[in-house]
Amino acid sequence: MHRFTIDRAKDRPDPGVLLHRSYHAHAVPRLMAVCRLLGHKPVVDGYDSQYGPEDHRRSRWVCCDRCGVRPEPQGPLGADRWNIGDRYTGTLPGPWPQSPTGALGAELVIGRSHSIGADFKVGNSGSENVLAAHIGLGPLGALYVHTEHFGQWLQRRLNPTGYESRETGFTIFEGRLSWQLWAKRDHWSKSDPKWMRGSFSIDPRDHLFGAQKNHKLSETEKVPVVVRMPEGDSHDVLVHLEQWETRRNLGRGCTFWRAEWESEAGIPVRNHDWKGDEYFSSSWVIEGVTPDNPRWPYLVAAAAAEHCSRDRARYNYRAPEAA
Repeated sequence: MHRFTIDRAKDRPDPGVLLHRSYHAHAVPRLMAVCRLLGHKPVVDGYDSQYGPEDHRRSRWVCCDRCGVRPEPQGPLGADRWNIGDRYTGTLPGPWPQSPTGALGAELVIGRSHSIGADFKVGNSGSENVLAAHIGLGPLGALYVHTEHFGQWLQRRLNPTGYESRETGFTIFEGRLSWQLWAKRDHWSKSDPKWMRGSFSIDPRDHLFGAQKNHKLSETEKVPVVVRMPEGDSHDVLVHLEQWETRRNLGRGCTFWRAEWESEAGIPVRNHDWKGDEYFSSSWVIEGVTPDNPRWPYLVAAAAAEHCSRDRARYNYRAPEAA
């Protein structure tokens, strides 16, 4: 068995987070007490797809209906002869593995997290993570767990065919409670029943005064400015201001100005060895910046430079060396 941990806080330092670490255990022996006592229960497994080359759209193989282990070598079966789920009575293509193993993983956040809620995932027949779960407690922290190979008996009982993982849980975010009940994790269609997923407001102000809505009132023209970074690099950007109003059906509304900027090349703020640099592009509210101040474009450029500098410090950005 091989165990290791990763300190996630190094990549995303946050003063509101006391601990952010992931834990992994690989090559963990699987118990499989029933299979070791009674022997494996061979059944036909596989898939039927409408995509890809014709000779690759259907496939069959043998696996244990209880623990999901496959013989080694696996060996293909005839898709026209065998149906998925049939009890396999033929000769095994190879012996059952003697010491099957799996993996367990967890990620723990103590302090500020990004969610309040909980969910439980049952993977599909091709999922790397067979089972996964999460609980988020907002300012207190969050816990994520997952298994690899462990839990295949449950996965084969609940979600044996297809390549759609299923998720059940709830989330509270910005005054709304959302839920999923055995919903497809990465797919949504109009044919899904309404009970499968939905949301409703739990903010009492929405029920007393109506839902809060934002409406853009006006905007300025785009103005070219230069964002100068402390490292010496400069970037041409276009900035403009947008005036927005937020209000409910009852009561007064309030207006605010939002600054936005765009840059074709972007401003790099984070290094990645294999993905390439990440670039900052966003919009935000800057206190006191309105078109009444004729120097507003330079104030927005200075705010963009400050914002990007903080991200560079947060991610330990290394600027490319001059040629």
